[in-house]
Order: sequence, then structure tokens, then C-alpha cells
Amino acid sequence: MIKNYLKIAWRNITRNKAFSIINIMGLALGITCGLLIMLWVQDEKNVDAFHENKKDLFQVYERNYFDGKIDAGYSTQGLLAQELKKTIPEIQYSSGFESVAAPGSQSTFQVGEKVAKMNGMFAGADFFSMFSFPLVQGNAVNALNEPGGIAISESMAMYFFGSAAGAIQQTVRFENLEELKVTAVFKNIAANSSLQFDFLRNWADFVKQNQWVNNWGNTDPQTFIQLKPNADPVKTEAKIKDFIYRYQEKNKSFVVELALQPFTEKYLHAALKNGYVDGGRIEYVHMFSIIAVFILLIACINFMNLATARSAKRAKEVGIRKVAGALRSSLLVQFVGEAMLTTFFAVIIAMLLTALLIPVFNQLTGKQLSVPFTQPIFYI
Repeated sequence: MIKNYLKIAWRNITRNKAFSIINIMGLALGITCGLLIMLWVQDEKNVDAFHENKKDLFQVYERNYFDGKIDAGYSTQGLLAQELKKTIPEIQYSSGFESVAAPGSQSTFQVGEKVAKMNGMFAGADFFSMFSFPLVQGNAVNALNEPGGIAISESMAMYFFGSAAGAIQQTVRFENLEELKVTAVFKNIAANSSLQFDFLRNWADFVKQNQWVNNWGNTDPQTFIQLKPNADPVKTEAKIKDFIYRYQEKNKSFVVELALQPFTEKYLHAALKNGYVDGGRIEYVHMFSIIAVFILLIACINFMNLATARSAKRAKEVGIRKVAGALRSSLLVQFVGEAMLTTFFAVIIAMLLTALLIPVFNQLTGKQLSVPFTQPIFYI
């Protein structure tokens, strides 16, 4: 019976080639657009989700009260990370994070005749214990606890030394000013990380090079913390609220408070308004999700409209089948079967189009997306 229904459905599709092509391609294009958008949305939501300690990772931000206004930002004091860990028992690890080079520029490295420019950051000794950036050589505890030490990416190690193992304990000349010793090699940073860098330098070197960090009125670096298991973020935030006034006098005309934001939320919720987190890239995620649903909805409506327009021409067929004794249920199964077969062809074409268009889509969005054919959720 089912075989017969499929045979009739196939005959109807092939008999009306122009109609079938329009119907199938219209639905396929709608599904393709929906798939591309949802792959982008899924990628946005997966940024920073790979960190094993993500539920305990937080970024410190400042809330400033002045002149009747409230402002906020992610710039914090240079000594904040180490002092928080030293003073607040709920904090297990902490790290400052600051660019080595000026915004928009890179740092120059040289080993022998090889010269290259790289992007890098200063980070605290706890950095690799907090974040899940796997080390190929070295260990998380000692990677950044030595002044004059540097952790480099696997690609940087391959370029200068030919292998990750060959890079350990070797020296690289930084900006033609100083020699830095390679203490660790980490895997190249994945595209789904909001933190991107080719190398990391020890935080003690940052403090040594920037005397202004000893003044608690100055801010610039970012500060990350990891709470101990079962520590309450709300209570911890309350404890650090007035933390900087342990080191400087309180000025009633300019009040500074510290607050916490879950690190995994920072990428999509980085907009600060009136002193609090208020939107960010998440607004684009919501907007494009709605657009994807509307495109699919329009494709479905178009599909139904074409099927309805064609139904008038099939009235004679339905009448003959009823006269021949066909039940309402059998007619229903036949027409639904035809719709499902048409949809099946549209889905296959949509997946092929998605695979073909994904490189162009990546160039447009700046992503490194791929079609996850091996994941069951993709087909759902």
C-alpha cells in the first residue's frame, strides 16, 4: 500500500515538472536560509562554552557613581586579581588580562633569521588553571609563574622551532629589547573562544613595566576570577563590592563598586547601561533567530499556497477515487505522502546548498562554520 502511494506521488511530481521544481526549490531555499542562520546562532551561543570550569568563572567589572550618573566598564585595577585571591576566601584562582601591544598593533618576535608579528596578552599565573586552553608542552601551574617567561601557541612554536617540544626552554627576542624564555606551548586557540592570542606573558612583567598599577585610582586590565566549588556568587559579589577602599580613601563624589558577571555570558551580554549588564550581541542572536523562523514560515506558506492552487486541478482525480471506493483516510495519506516526499527532496537540496554556500557564508560572517552532518540534532 505504502509503495503504491509513493509510486503515485512520484508520478504526480514528475508529471508536473515545472510546478514541482518551483515548489521544491522555494521550500529548499527557505530551509537553506534557515539552516545558515541557525548555524550562526548556534555558533554564537557556543562561544566560551568549552571551558570545564565555566560555571565558576566570572569577570569583574566596575560600576561608577558620579555627578548623579551611573557608568560601568570592564577596566579594573592592575593589582586587583592578586589582591582578590589573597583576601577573599571564596576565590580559588584569579588573573589579570591585558594586551601586550597597543590596540590595533602586534608584537615582533625574532629567533635567528626568523621574524614574525604576533598578538599576545599579559596574564596571571592562574590563567591556564582557570581556562581550558590545553597545553601541548609544560603544565598549567608553572606556565606563567616565572618573570621573563612566555607561553606560545603551537603554530608559533612550529614556525620558530619546528615543533612544540623543541620550543620549551628556548628563548625568543621580543621587540628587539629582551629575551623571553618559552615555558609552555598551548594548542592554537579555537575560533569559538572570545579570548584570542598567540602568546601569553607573565603578569609580573606587566606590573614591572607599568608602575601606574600601584595606584588604585588607575584602571585598564580586565580581571577574571574562579570561585571555589559551591561558593555563592551573590555573597562573593557583596564581599568585593567596596573592595578597592581597602587600598584607597572613599571619595563621595566618585564612588566605585565592583561587580561580577559570569564569564560565559560576557560575549553575548557585553553592553553595560546605567551600571548594569544590558544586552549586547544577544540582541543580534534574537533578531536573526526570528528572521530564520519568518523565512521558514514564508517558505511553508508559499508551499501550501501552491499546493492549494493545484488542488482545483486534482478535483477530478479525487472524485474518481471516491467513486472507485477510496476512503477519506486513504486520500489523506496519499496527499500527505506527496507533501512529505516533496519536503524530503527540498531538505536534501537544502543540505547540499548549505554545504556549498557555507564557505561564502563564512567569509560574510567572519566565522569558521561547518555543516554538522554527524550530529543528529542538525537533522532535527
